[in-house]
Amino acid sequence: MALRLIKILPPNNYKNYGEWVDREDVIDCWFEQDGNGGQSIHLLVDVELTESILQDLETRFSAHNDYRIVLFPVSATLPPQPPDKKEGEKGEPENRLDKEQEDKRLKRISREELYVKIEEGVDISWVYLVLIALSCIVAANGLIRDSGAMVIGAMVIAPILGPNVGLALATTLGDKWLMKRSLRSILYGFFLGMALSVIMGMMLPINPEVYEISSRTTVSFADIALGLAAGVAGCLSFTRGISAAVIGVMVAVALLPPMVATGLLLGSGMYELAMGAGLLTITYIICVNLAGVLTFLLQGIKPKSFRQQREGEELSRYAIIIWLTLLAILALIIYFQYF
Repeated sequence: MALRLIKILPPNNYKNYGEWVDREDVIDCWFEQDGNGGQSIHLLVDVELTESILQDLETRFSAHNDYRIVLFPVSATLPPQPPDKKEGEKGEPENRLDKEQEDKRLKRISREELYVKIEEGVDISWVYLVLIALSCIVAANGLIRDSGAMVIGAMVIAPILGPNVGLALATTLGDKWLMKRSLRSILYGFFLGMALSVIMGMMLPINPEVYEISSRTTVSFADIALGLAAGVAGCLSFTRGISAAVIGVMVAVALLPPMVATGLLLGSGMYELAMGAGLLTITYIICVNLAGVLTFLLQGIKPKSFRQQREGEELSRYAIIIWLTLLAILALIIYFQYF
């Protein structure tokens, strides 16, 4: 079971310290004196209960602005935390208190922790642009030489997951600021990758019959399934608090090679094949973002305030309608292409 440490610097003149000691959703609680005579409160909690506790804290301190709440990941604790209480024969909690605590479990990290993790991956920096450029160069060489190993190597270094998951989260929360940053990162990365690929297509001989290129010039229903799976896996890797490195490769599998293939074919003047590769790229973009929004919604991720919830629900509804409409159009294109 993953744990988190919540450090609370309460408002001035806060007196209700004892109320944290007997909380049923807190594993352990202790206090520390600071240099100014105040106290800080430390709560050791299950990661799946973090969001409900943070919401409770914000409600308690909503009338103040002189408080601070800090969340820390916990690698290990001694003595070790005992296993959860046994459940009844039908998998139900043994009593009402256990049922209430089970209802608070979100089976994911808190919204606040998730937001910070994703926000870090949507910023445009020289490192991000260099990694995009390097991954596109390596992928182009792998496609031209028909080397699957080189293509996989390119996908390992491609920082594609963060901006796409950031766009899905921004759509779910109705966060226009995060949406603008995510879209900007996606567009900068896309245009940089396409520009480099087109230039390499103009300078290098391209054989469209090699497998690594020819396999990415047509779209099938299997590609829709791959894109949806990549989107779900990418979002789950963040919400479960696990490493996104391997999942990022899966998302890059979907997005990077067809994008580079599109640029190479455009640069070499093979416009009909480039159109097929471009259609495959668009298919993956639609599927990854649609799956991301649906995954976040199904996990109960929503804005804090009522006004933000209304904006988030409206934006999510429009986004789902748009993505589904585009996906339906692509499905019709695929159907008439093969049938």
